[in-house]
Amino acid sequence: MNIIEMKDVHKTYRMGELRVNALNGVDFGVKKGEFVSIMGPSGSGKSTMLHLMGLLDSVTKGTIEIKGRDVSRMSEDMKTDFRLKELGFVFQFYSLLPELTAIENVFIPQMLIGKKNHELRKNASGVLEMLGLENRTENYPHQLSGGEQQRVGIARAIVNSPDILLADEPTAALDSKSALNVFKSIRDLNEKLGHTVIIITHEESLGATADRGVWLKDGQIVKEKNF
Repeated sequence: MNIIEMKDVHKTYRMGELRVNALNGVDFGVKKGEFVSIMGPSGSGKSTMLHLMGLLDSVTKGTIEIKGRDVSRMSEDMKTDFRLKELGFVFQFYSLLPELTAIENVFIPQMLIGKKNHELRKNASGVLEMLGLENRTENYPHQLSGGEQQRVGIARAIVNSPDILLADEPTAALDSKSALNVFKSIRDLNEKLGHTVIIITHEESLGATADRGVWLKDGQIVKEKNF
């Protein structure tokens, strides 16, 4: 059974009297532990698809099952709880809080699920070390390079040990060397810890480091390829 299963998923946005069909009948599945890249031109529906899998938006039609649960029918409170415990998010622009150190940014998700104070620093320190940032734990975001900030974002995404990691253009704001290092970090997590990874990228050379690539156009999957 797939860990993620999208069946006939449609998403329509209303902008006044205008209707924009962002997804048009998408069928998509991801196996546990698989690394999948989603690619396509701007406006193809990539981010919409990721946001629906991440319970950040709701389907107009169709169903999404994650770990055997129909998340498209969950209440907002249930979705919030599910996101905190089962999903990790890596965003394009890091989204770090500037007034907090790297380690403090990382342990925020643990605070939200009620971890004890003595566990917060220990767990956050562990994931930062795993990502090669053991010497940057007390630095503030402005004291870190773009690539280091993104790795802090990855550490924050995995600190609650989610089964699924969702990354929305995580390297778009980085130079090519930093982008490659971030992709390598995500790939290492996938291989060592077994995270299921779905990542959006415009860079096909980076997308080709995944197990499988999926291409979208006009809200539909038009191509799939195993790498």
